[in-house]
Amino acid sequence: MPGSPYLDERPPGLLTWPLLMPILLGIFLTECIVGGWIWTSFPDYRWLVYLILGADLLTLIVIYVLTTRVKGENLE
Repeated sequence: MPGSPYLDERPPGLLTWPLLMPILLGIFLTECIVGGWIWTSFPDYRWLVYLILGADLLTLIVIYVLTTRVKGENLE
């Protein structure tokens, strides 16, 4: 990989954005389809759509915090 910080190969278990994006996109599209189906077919369970949206928002906040934190470097 040109410009990669890894010398030879990607370390095992490392999820980089090119690997993570298709997974996240697949999960998001599935949630949209299921949420739309629940919203239109089962109006009594619309709370479930809000629960799914809340879980997505919480996941995005956690990903943001984990990717922007400073690891033990001088904070001065």
